[in-house]
Amino acid sequence: MPSAADQPSWLHLAELFGLSAATLAFEILLLRLFEFSHWHYFAGFAIALALLGLGAAGTTLALLGARPERWGDGWFLGGLLTAALGLYIVLGLQAHVALRPIFAAWDARELGKLLLVDVVAFLPFYGAGLAIGQVFIRWPRHSRKLYAVNLLGSGVGSVAASLLLTFASIAAALALVALLLLLVGTGVALAQRQRLAAGLCLIALLLAVPFTWRPPAPAMSDFKALARVQDLPDAQVLAVQPGLIGQLTLLRSESLRYAPGLSLAWPQSVPVMDVAIIGSDAEVPLPREFPFDVKHAPASLAGLPFVLRPHGAALVLGASAWQSPMLAGAGNTITWIEPDQRVLDLARQRGARPPRFTLIADQPYRHLAITTARYNLIAADQAYNGGDAATEEYVFTVEGLALALQRLAPDGLLVIPLRLQQPPRHLPRMLVTIKQALVRHGAAAPGAHVAALRGLQTHLLLVANLPLNKADSTALRAFAQQWQFDFDWLPDVTGQELNRYHKLEAPIFFETARAILTGEATLPDDATWFTTDSARLDRPYLWRSLLWERAPHLVATMGPRAMAYLDWSLIFSAGTVALVMLLAFLLILAPLGRLPAILPPLSRLSVAAYFTMLGLGYLLIEIAVLERVILFTGTPVLAASIVFAIFLIGSGAGSAMAPEARTRRVALRMFAVIAIGFVIAATALWLAPDMLLEPPMTLRLTLIIMLIVPLAWAMGRPFPWALRQFADQPRWIPWAWAINGFASVTAASLAPLISVHHGQPTTLTVGLLCYFVAVTIALRWTKPGKVWPPRS
Repeated sequence: MPSAADQPSWLHLAELFGLSAATLAFEILLLRLFEFSHWHYFAGFAIALALLGLGAAGTTLALLGARPERWGDGWFLGGLLTAALGLYIVLGLQAHVALRPIFAAWDARELGKLLLVDVVAFLPFYGAGLAIGQVFIRWPRHSRKLYAVNLLGSGVGSVAASLLLTFASIAAALALVALLLLLVGTGVALAQRQRLAAGLCLIALLLAVPFTWRPPAPAMSDFKALARVQDLPDAQVLAVQPGLIGQLTLLRSESLRYAPGLSLAWPQSVPVMDVAIIGSDAEVPLPREFPFDVKHAPASLAGLPFVLRPHGAALVLGASAWQSPMLAGAGNTITWIEPDQRVLDLARQRGARPPRFTLIADQPYRHLAITTARYNLIAADQAYNGGDAATEEYVFTVEGLALALQRLAPDGLLVIPLRLQQPPRHLPRMLVTIKQALVRHGAAAPGAHVAALRGLQTHLLLVANLPLNKADSTALRAFAQQWQFDFDWLPDVTGQELNRYHKLEAPIFFETARAILTGEATLPDDATWFTTDSARLDRPYLWRSLLWERAPHLVATMGPRAMAYLDWSLIFSAGTVALVMLLAFLLILAPLGRLPAILPPLSRLSVAAYFTMLGLGYLLIEIAVLERVILFTGTPVLAASIVFAIFLIGSGAGSAMAPEARTRRVALRMFAVIAIGFVIAATALWLAPDMLLEPPMTLRLTLIIMLIVPLAWAMGRPFPWALRQFADQPRWIPWAWAINGFASVTAASLAPLISVHHGQPTTLTVGLLCYFVAVTIALRWTKPGKVWPPRS
């Protein structure tokens, strides 16, 4: 009979659960912290490097041999204390270091600051990895139970991080996670009579309490919109509201005047507004009260749709500086769809109430899919914000725009504002997507349904349900002439009407629109520098523009100005994959000389391949599912919280029920269940989306959980099953664990690259193929005639 020392006690499992929860919560909170204070493109890159700490910890454990096992509880508590103190160091550093990551390419000081932030962020993960990895060495025959507790704790940490963000600032949430971790460490050390560890934890607690009570606000890059507005001489912060979507900061200044698309010929001033900034970048101007002074609206591209359709129902999708809800005429009724309830509450408090205003907290694509109403105008205000190349924008797909056209009244107009970029960056792809949506809607001549105007910094695209009539063409010409706007496209436009006011060397935007909408000409060369295919529901990345093969030409032609035209999220993802693979290769090779010979039928190559495939496959499938669930939740943060929790908790339950037998039948059954779960989830999420769009949020989330849990449960079983095979070779466990960790970090950056370029189903399929390779290896291990070392 095994002794108590041969198996983890409930206290060991509790401290493993707590550390796992804190580590996952810290990962989510750190990502949000970097997005808020620095640069969202850089955030994922920095997190990937920090997560290398988990893999590096596995390498360290493999190099140290049996010593971590001998040091027992003291080692675990040392790792826990390192992780907790690392959290506070990260928080303190973030309060004093504001990064400009792109400057690191030529500024040594900025490069040094960037490296410092990465090294410090590495520390908590490294400490946590040293502690978590050690338990698998101490109790190799209980890997199933240990891995289950690890995953369940991580799942709870994911939920906890989301709850903290809902009610607290990012800094306060980070400080609270660190404090709770110290409390866990202190309690466990006292219970285990680890005097040194208990003393260190108590000292850290005493120092941490005031730090947690008033956590320092993070320093912010001066490129952030929030930093710019706060620097105004008379800026006042009216309110700060935490939230899952991001912190909302409401500011007031007499200098805040927003009028995108306003004519340069407008002779008067524009009214002062307040601004709500979501996170630190997204600006939503709000009038101090409704109704709003809109004297300038008839002279702006933002107000033009309400000049063309002064009466009837208008649907506004999203919130941005474009301000359609504020500029509508007295004859329009407004239905405003915005996922962030806080923005709608602010508008409602300022007078945006029925019967003229209907404010609905929902995601735009879902509203288009389920509503039966018809609108004279549909204004896609969120397009003015633009977006990241790897951000899912389901409205701006062929299917999404076709839904919008279906919701238009016969004389209705779809309104899409775009920021102007020269050479054309996003305009060609938007036009191609509009054209295909019109064809899907039944338009025989798509160009006859479209008008496009241009100001100094903005395009306005108008898409009509029916071909534009003479009255609309006449009104557009009168507006363009009076307020000095140029046509990028009008079905019957003449050469004399082009390039009259905001003059370019050539009417490149018109030539681009003509080539795409009519097919009567080829695209001008400048319009081929970026992606020109349509965005689809399974590849909803309209803002992806980078053509890798044209990037050198772009940089050579535009010089430093090209930096603003590159898809930095994709570049950082590719760089992360390359760097992580290089570091992982070195860290995987490092301990091989110190490890004993591996006993057959296992081999170094087969073990490395198996755990690599599991790490890649798990994250590729998880992230593909996350990308799709955004369609049903509307907000990436909510989707991430739900999907991470489902996969981690579900996999934890699966791990607790993982088989141990070394037979082909067991291996085949284990992976067959994954295939069944895969088919259920993929069919529902990708082939029957309407089933999940129609129900209200609570029922919708319940259905999503029910559909994903079987897959998550099944995917949690192969890892502990394989670790159990090392029960008599525990020195190899941290090496295998590190390989799986490196593969997971690589997959987290690889998945968006695959989805953006080839579609979410491809990412999902590649993940399944990884599991197919893993089962092939498992079948070789369990092939009849293979002799395993006897289990003690």
